[in-house]
Amino acid sequence: MRHVIPSLLLTGCLAHPGALALSAQGGAAAGKPTVHACSLLTKALVMKVSPESDNKLLFVVPAQEESLGSSGSACGYGGIQLQIDPPFTFETIRKTYAKEVTAVPNVGDGAYFRDNRGRYAELFARVGARLFTIQMSVPMGRTADSIKPNVVALANEIVPKLK
Repeated sequence: MRHVIPSLLLTGCLAHPGALALSAQGGAAAGKPTVHACSLLTKALVMKVSPESDNKLLFVVPAQEESLGSSGSACGYGGIQLQIDPPFTFETIRKTYAKEVTAVPNVGDGAYFRDNRGRYAELFARVGARLFTIQMSVPMGRTADSIKPNVVALANEIVPKLK
């Protein structure tokens, strides 16, 4: 089940041909204390923003957190992957996906949205020295653009917690 394998989201994101360049750039908040992504991606928040919040099977598997470099953290829960301070910079990811992203106004200090092959709606945003990404599974019969408001709503919940 595609919702149960959050590590595939991270792998898919980093499997892009520019992944080595992304990794080599270093985290946006190097030297900052780690923010644990699962402390931000709570069940209540996922239920609030998920386009599939009525699908109770999404919440059978507990949130899965993993470390991303020296100060980064990722959390997969309920068809959503949240990365805080992944091992690449905002500018690098913006350039890597320049032809695929659209700017999202009023989210942090800059944000971009993209459709990742119709499977995930992705948002990359910067808050001060911190970078965060959201990958939300696109439900069957829907599009990434149709769940963009869900992704933006989640981002707007995360931004104040990273300031």
